Amino acid sequence: MRGRIPDEVIDQIKSQVDLVDVVSAYVQLKKSGKNFFGLCPFHSEKTPSFSVSPDKQIYYCFGCGAGGDVIRFLMDVDHLTFLEAVKYLADQTGVLLPETISAEENENEELASMRRALELTAQLYHHLLLHEQYGSKAREYLMERQVHIETIKEFQLGYAPPYDAQILFRFLTRRGFHPDVLIKAGLIQSGNNVNSKMFDRFRGRLIFPIHDSQGRVIGFGGRSLEERGPKYVNTPETPLFHKSNHLFNLHRARTYIRKKQQAILFEGFMDVIMAWQEGIQTGIATLGTSLTEEQAKIIKRNAQTVFLCFDGDQAGQSAAERGADQLKKYDCTVKITKLPDKMDPDDYIRRYGAAAFEQDVLAESMSLTAFKLEKLKGNFNLHDEDDRIKYLTQAIDVISELPLAIEQDHYLRRLADEFHLSLDALKEEQRRARLRKKKQKEGDIPQNKWNNGNQEVSKRLVMERRPASLAETSEKHLLSFMLKDPLICKWVEQELGADFQTDQFAALAAHLYRYYQAGAPADVGKFIRYLEKTDSTLITTVSELAMLNLPDQTSESALKDYVYHIKNAKILADIERKEREQQRLIRAGESIQAAHLGIEIMRLKQKVKRLNGSIN
Repeated sequence: MRGRIPDEVIDQIKSQVDLVDVVSAYVQLKKSGKNFFGLCPFHSEKTPSFSVSPDKQIYYCFGCGAGGDVIRFLMDVDHLTFLEAVKYLADQTGVLLPETISAEENENEELASMRRALELTAQLYHHLLLHEQYGSKAREYLMERQVHIETIKEFQLGYAPPYDAQILFRFLTRRGFHPDVLIKAGLIQSGNNVNSKMFDRFRGRLIFPIHDSQGRVIGFGGRSLEERGPKYVNTPETPLFHKSNHLFNLHRARTYIRKKQQAILFEGFMDVIMAWQEGIQTGIATLGTSLTEEQAKIIKRNAQTVFLCFDGDQAGQSAAERGADQLKKYDCTVKITKLPDKMDPDDYIRRYGAAAFEQDVLAESMSLTAFKLEKLKGNFNLHDEDDRIKYLTQAIDVISELPLAIEQDHYLRRLADEFHLSLDALKEEQRRARLRKKKQKEGDIPQNKWNNGNQEVSKRLVMERRPASLAETSEKHLLSFMLKDPLICKWVEQELGADFQTDQFAALAAHLYRYYQAGAPADVGKFIRYLEKTDSTLITTVSELAMLNLPDQTSESALKDYVYHIKNAKILADIERKEREQQRLIRAGESIQAAHLGIEIMRLKQKVKRLNGSIN
């Protein structure tokens, strides 16, 4: 079809891309046998079940069933259209795409327009900060905060002036952007009535561009430099910007985080920027909210140890505790820092430098349990005997929640040493506390449990699977060999045709027949590309079948056995059911009915023999 991206161009792009390298930008992979394994980016899990095959250039998650090739991976992990994923890979490889693209393969033009508007907005605000009189106030502010010009350029910091409320609106509409697109992108606002005037969302603010995992601008954070309005404002939720799914500076810091296997989670943009300027390149930040489950999963995929470095005030420490609890769900090693005199990380780094921050703050950070115990002390007067007993009682409750006995013993010993108490007495109190909790739980109404804390209802929700029947297993194995050999596929088409017992496998077989009839090669990647055009719902099934641990070749007798099991599946199941019924009748003394049932069973078995004999 005119304007479509030719298959040979897609093949050229994919031939120059290594799926393992692409996936490694999102998932920590470890080699095991021929394949690589890591934590699935599409569902919550603690044990790696996400597999990448470098030979086949496909991926498959044995937990949630996600699968496909490099294009499908980028589409799913970054929520891209097919064309966006292809364009991204083309840019990475230097392959030129056709100038014209057919309508059915064209991307969502509105989303593309939003992306262009966001990039131009970042450029405009950055220019105003650096080169215009408008930006003098922001330049003075950054100079006072000791932010260097190189850092300003690295983070593309900008400034939205306070007095011209339409500077961005004019700039973008003169370049052909429709106001509706700018509103949807979170750049422009309008009043409540139809005739209301359009005005820029950010005014009188230092602008921080926020990027997605590919380094594309998706939104902005704005710090007020005026006396009025809230101190910080972020882009609202848009089709491109979901603040619970992104982390500030991750695209820039990810390589350093992976290398050190640790991340520093800050509370503010300036904390990250000042740390980066001073050579601390593993800093990231939430986007004005508490750490979400999605953000915790992203961090876990990139680092094992996480330092929570929030403000030293009560609000910051409470936020740190909430974030730590979220990260512990995903088995991260969590360390919580404590800054002196309620300082911000930004203030501390500017005053004392990176070396002091690493040696006196990061190196002296506390475990989550130690932090909780320390914070708990603030609720009691430890010089008062009654308060001290209350603290110890609650501290034992905190320690009892730890999963490992060795951890519990460690913190009980610390309590015993700190308060000069008998360790045996603390352990006895812990035993009583456990008994109390057990009685409370026995009186509770059981709650529904979701897998790995992932409570969203989606196609990737991990479900318990029933054991596969012999026929279903035979269908899987047969299709796996059909993917590898067009001659086997042709033989199956003659012997079995569309008579697969599973509808999904029957549909897949039909596509394979047509694929090979067109002269296509035995290539899983090319077949996945074929399914992108015909039935993309089958791509994950193909990925699963291609990942089956089967030999490259099989015998003729094994193929015949597969077909035999598939053809006779219903009959064999009927025979088994009737034989159970016959035994029941015999035990009940109903011999005549049992004899009649025996004749039916005999006829079914003869039918099976005839079908078996018909398989060449």
